[in-house]
Amino acid sequence: MLSPISSPRLPLSALLLPLALASSPLLTAQAVPAPRPAGSQDPVALSTFEVTSTRDIGYQSTHAAEVTRMNTAIGDIPMNVTVLNQAFLEDTLARSTEDVLEYVPGFVATSNNDSWTVRGFANANTKFMNGFLQQESIGKVSLANVERVEVLKGPAAVLFGQGGYAATVNRVTKRPLERPQTTVRLNAGPVESWRAEVDHSGRLGGAQSPVSYRLTGVYDDGYYYRRITHGEKAFSAVLAWQIARTTRLAVEHLFVREEDGGAVWRQPMMRAEPRGFALPDGSFLAYGDNRQGYASAGDIRRWDRGFTMADLQHAFGRHLQLRLQVAHDTKDQLYDEHQPEQGSLTLLRDAVLMPRRWRVRTQDVDNWRSRNEVVANFATGPARHRALVGFSWDVSDGEIWNRDGIYNRGGLAATAAALNQRWPTASVGTRYNIFPNLTLAEVLADVRRAGYNPHMIPPLNAVDPTRSPPVPAKADRPPLPAGNRNLDRTENTEYYAADVISFLEERLFLTGGVRHTRTEDRRRNGFTGLTTFDNRGDATTFSAGVVWHLNPARSLTFYANANSSFVPGFFRQPDGTPIDPEEGNQRELGLRFSLAGDRIQGLLAAYEIRQQNIAVDDPNRDGDWYTLIDGIRSRGVEFNLNARFTAGWSVMGGYAYNDSRDTRTGQRSMYAPYHMFTAFNKYAFRTGALRGLDLALGSIFIGDRPIDPAVLTTLGGIANTPSWTMPGKWRFDAVLRYALPGVGRVRYTFGAKFQNLMDNQEIYKLADSNSVQRHPGRTFQANLSARF
Repeated sequence: MLSPISSPRLPLSALLLPLALASSPLLTAQAVPAPRPAGSQDPVALSTFEVTSTRDIGYQSTHAAEVTRMNTAIGDIPMNVTVLNQAFLEDTLARSTEDVLEYVPGFVATSNNDSWTVRGFANANTKFMNGFLQQESIGKVSLANVERVEVLKGPAAVLFGQGGYAATVNRVTKRPLERPQTTVRLNAGPVESWRAEVDHSGRLGGAQSPVSYRLTGVYDDGYYYRRITHGEKAFSAVLAWQIARTTRLAVEHLFVREEDGGAVWRQPMMRAEPRGFALPDGSFLAYGDNRQGYASAGDIRRWDRGFTMADLQHAFGRHLQLRLQVAHDTKDQLYDEHQPEQGSLTLLRDAVLMPRRWRVRTQDVDNWRSRNEVVANFATGPARHRALVGFSWDVSDGEIWNRDGIYNRGGLAATAAALNQRWPTASVGTRYNIFPNLTLAEVLADVRRAGYNPHMIPPLNAVDPTRSPPVPAKADRPPLPAGNRNLDRTENTEYYAADVISFLEERLFLTGGVRHTRTEDRRRNGFTGLTTFDNRGDATTFSAGVVWHLNPARSLTFYANANSSFVPGFFRQPDGTPIDPEEGNQRELGLRFSLAGDRIQGLLAAYEIRQQNIAVDDPNRDGDWYTLIDGIRSRGVEFNLNARFTAGWSVMGGYAYNDSRDTRTGQRSMYAPYHMFTAFNKYAFRTGALRGLDLALGSIFIGDRPIDPAVLTTLGGIANTPSWTMPGKWRFDAVLRYALPGVGRVRYTFGAKFQNLMDNQEIYKLADSNSVQRHPGRTFQANLSARF
């Protein structure tokens, strides 16, 4: 539970403005016609903020909702925008965000928790839902209640706030449909997993009712590919009320509980060999089954997430519209698990052991966010404007309590006092040990033979975890220390404005924006109540762009942008002078094309991003003085293709080249490949005996990826010198979907997916200097859905 830090204090405007607006349309509702169903609304009245899928054709979407905070045609946006719409989500049989983002050129996973590197930068503060920043969490975010995923490459602080130098990912949740509809989906796999999803939309009170709703539910039970149990229960509800022709209120709630039987730990790696170990006698001990996991009995990872949002929109005529939003986001997270230490190994004659420790970590976070915006459409001479002015506020209260045990590393001498000490208070043993004449069976009989303390958590067999000493009951383990318990509070107050100006019958667009952010960041010790730090900082970011449709048909379009983002550092010089926040500044040029009556759409873009204002110690001054230097410089070229070559053949994918380096050392950014290629090819049979059958082939190539370049000093200093580089590999996926003949109003669709079709056992997903995670090999997933 959250400790009583202090109750969130919403600014007066965030409380009074929604009340004032809510009362206005209700008082004037008597003067307007009775509300009509959503499908018969004036298409202009409330279209500024929302995007529907009705304009989508296949994988091609014409508009994006949150990219400019206004419903804007993608062709009029001077940025690299990718929309992964509902058709693409369904055709890929996607269950998580990662399943679809891996087809966006340049997106490379850096963890199992929906984290990526894009254009050479990590994705801190870049995951949003309906335009609201989402709390970082473990696990992958389900797509069960998601309508579309919008990807905006490059810094976007003017629209989304601090962080995110390379890309922003916004999940747009499902909204009530115009007609009642229910979809039930059953899924088996991959590995040993069962999943059921329900999606129902309808109206309260009949077809003419102004109140509509949509409900989704998920139940998932089974195993990860590392033989780790996984369970998920989720529920979401959206209620939309058309209060008047010009006023709409939507309220949404989402709750997700996920529980895993431990973590997907990486496998240890020594001497830059990811496939196994060279033993002292010269033999090689291979991993073999790369689906083997390191979770111990009783391990648990559980997290509860809640998201509630109210969205009120009102149109003061066709030229002035207002949107007020309030969101509440919560997270309750628990780790109670055994953590292996891949950087410490003991080599036996027939096995490799690594230490593990018990740890318990909790994180409870409570976020309140408010966003209020006005959009005005007007003209000044030959220019037409769509201007947005906004105010946002958010406060985050969190309690983080980490209690980490100690490692039992082995290698203790038979005469060492620590070998039989009941409960040591610090890690014991050495990181790298060799016992060339000792067998695993002998160690299982008495762990002291390899220098392990028998009263602590025993080691783990790295190659065959099933042949590991059992972990003791909690009452028999060394007690956990009090650890670190922090109470954090962060507040952001932001004012922003943007304008999209069009000329020459909307063939020339100029865009510009500015955002000012005031951040307060405080931490208190959860045990003593003493303040650890209390920081405040200000930053102003900008964006500017131009779009020029080179011909009247708008089939060839040039764009350019200059955008920025920032990360507050809260550093001060000894004389009290604040230091400028870290920044990411981008320059980008792009060329869009639309050929064959918009059937073939693509984009070619070139960019440069510079990370600036990195605070380091000033070598030329005594004392705690700082100087600001440049960090990573990232340059690249991207090509996107979204095409319907024929009525049945669709292709989505592209190519990305990136060269991102630390300007101080010249070393490449971690996990950032030079080259990446993606393509999802689908052919749909529309006629003949195979009518209703869709066949798809997904192709993904990720080039060589550097990992941590530091020379490893543990494991006797021989683990990885020089640093290992993850080799480039291809992966091919095959998807089949077949629309079965309908039975009455019910439409059945069967789907099947083979991921890693060629069963390549040497596709590496993650790595660092002493550990690696391989792809599980070929997996199979079957799906059956009914829609009525």
